[in-house]
Amino acid sequence: MKLRNGLWGYFFIGPNLLFLTAFLVYPLFYTFYLSFFEADIYKSTFVGLANYSSLFGEELFRKSFVNTFYFVLIIVPCVVVFSLLIAALMQGFHKTAKSFFRLVFYLPVVSTPVVLSLVWGWMYNPSFGIIKYFAELLGFGPVDVFSSQLSAILALSGIVVTWMVGQPIILYLSGMDGVSKELYEAAELDGAGPLRTFFSITPPMISHTTPLIVITSTISVFQIFVVIHLLTSGGPYHGTESLVYTIYRTAFVSLEFGRASAQSVILFFIILVISPLQFRLMKSKLD
Repeated sequence: MKLRNGLWGYFFIGPNLLFLTAFLVYPLFYTFYLSFFEADIYKSTFVGLANYSSLFGEELFRKSFVNTFYFVLIIVPCVVVFSLLIAALMQGFHKTAKSFFRLVFYLPVVSTPVVLSLVWGWMYNPSFGIIKYFAELLGFGPVDVFSSQLSAILALSGIVVTWMVGQPIILYLSGMDGVSKELYEAAELDGAGPLRTFFSITPPMISHTTPLIVITSTISVFQIFVVIHLLTSGGPYHGTESLVYTIYRTAFVSLEFGRASAQSVILFFIILVISPLQFRLMKSKLD
């Protein structure tokens, strides 16, 4: 009887296992395999570690590597800080208002990044965008935020933050709902002001949520692609090109699939190393 029940369980999860194997496990192992070949559409030649050794001497790859870390260092702290502050403000809202704003902030999470990127692209357009309109209204003249590396990275980071804060806000709200109201009442009786009460009670009591948000946000930012592809194409002068965008260009523009596979493997190991490291560092601070 137990064996029969077990077989029925595998029967139900079988389609998902096949899907996972076909579209995740097999491509992962094949990428590792292909990274040792010089491969294009027509042929592949075994080159060993040549793809890996040549990448570290390539200036464009190093630049995209540094750019990706710029995005991480800007976006992840902003996501944590803004989502925490917005969740704290929403905590004082009426239940109906809180539900409405929870929906508003979560809507970009379930929207396609393509649509969001195009909307922001129209807003940033130096010819007819709303940013250009307000800049002229304030006397700054036409503004092209994608004309320099610094402004382009900041603009792209701001766009990504707007659609990434939805999930952390929900998580922080859930954590805040679990904080005992007696702690806030005790702080108020002791004469603590609103800011002192918030910073002394709320962040420490929901600190278990922050590592999850930091790790998931970091992994997402390392995979940033759509907004770069649609708005800057890695420009100006590769100033906003990320690792994933470099992989895309190498594979589908230059048709160097072996080299792109090596770049993908390097990105995989970067995320594999950074995520547990982040968790341990934050856990040690929390302890």
